[in-house]
Order: sequence, then C-alpha cells, then structure tokens
Amino acid sequence: MRCATYQMSSAATPQQIQADPANRFWSHFTTRRLDVEEIRDAFLSLEGSLDLTMGGTLQEGTGIVHDKENDPTARVSFDPAKSRRRTIYLPLRRSNLPTLLTLFDFGDAVSTGESRSRTNVAPQALFMLNSRFVAERASSLAKLLLADNNADDGRRIERAFWIMLTRKPTDQEINAALSYIDGMEKRRAGEEARLNAWQSYCRILMTTNEFVYID
Repeated sequence: MRCATYQMSSAATPQQIQADPANRFWSHFTTRRLDVEEIRDAFLSLEGSLDLTMGGTLQEGTGIVHDKENDPTARVSFDPAKSRRRTIYLPLRRSNLPTLLTLFDFGDAVSTGESRSRTNVAPQALFMLNSRFVAERASSLAKLLLADNNADDGRRIERAFWIMLTRKPTDQEINAALSYIDGMEKRRAGEEARLNAWQSYCRILMTTNEFVYID
C-alpha cells in the first residue's frame, strides 16, 4: 500500500494524457464508482449505524417452501433496508435479488462472467433522490450534526464534509451550503423545517460523485 502504483491518483498530468490517453499502461488511476456493497455500507457508516458484527447469518428457517403457490412470501427477497449488517452478510435469493443490488450492477448470480457490468443510468440517480433508505441515512446524519449545540452552522458543514468527503470545505462551498440550508428552511413549515433542510443538504453530499466515486 506504500508503493507509488497503489497510491496513484486519477488526476492525470498533460504528459500522461498525451502518452497514455486510454490509460492502457496504468499511468494513472482509473476512476471507479463504489460497488453496491460499498455504497450501502458507506451510507450506514455515516451516522454510525453500520453493524460490524463478524460472522453469523440473517437467514431464517430452512429455506424450504413446500407450497409456493399459496405462500406469497415464498419468493420474496431480503430487504437490505431492514438490516444494519454489512452487505456481505445479507442473505440472497439468486433468482430474486433485491432491487438495490440489481440497480447498482450486482453480479449476476445465475450465470458466469468475468466481471460485473458497469452502468450509469437514470434509475440510479432516481434511487438516490427517492429512496426511503437514503432519506433515513441523511436524516440520521442531519440529527447527528444538529446535536452538537456548541457548533455553529459553518462548523457543522465542515464536519459534514469531513465525515462524507474526508476533506475540509472551501469558503465558497461553506457559503453555498449556508445559503441552500437557509433557503430550504424558509420554504419548509413546522418544527421539522430545520431538520428537513439539513437532511436535504446531507443527501446532496451523499449523492455527489466525490462520495460515490474513488479517485
């Protein structure tokens, strides 16, 4: 992990781009999106709810169904949103994978292949915008940030950047965040207006390329 090859960045120099435009010779790192297991676990880890328990199983019963026609749950897949365990421990029904996994290019469990497909399609973005699972993770993170009564909003934004993007925000990013949160809070009514505004902003950071992609 200390070698230069492992630590390469995707930010290629003009010389590298000219000499190796397709990166066939690995002159720089090729940006990649996190696998679905990494995305789900990263979301859960933001507010500390990821269950890091090692081993065990979430599978219940024997898995044998004698009357599939009269049992509506016979082919129901396990819902990843109902568990906080790492994705690697989620039970899978190969012929009926959860939507979250198939949406983000989970490996085809019923056929052989050299690698997973890599897609970038609209339903993936719609999941980030409309998923209850993502909304809950953003809400939990917003509550965590707002629980620090000794910090002002600028410090909360800085903490959000460190948690999600592992870097300090620029002054321009802080000002943009403050403006967005203030505008959202004014458009919302009720006691939850402030929490909803912060939840919305947390979701924005969660769905940025900087969070979902490795550089």
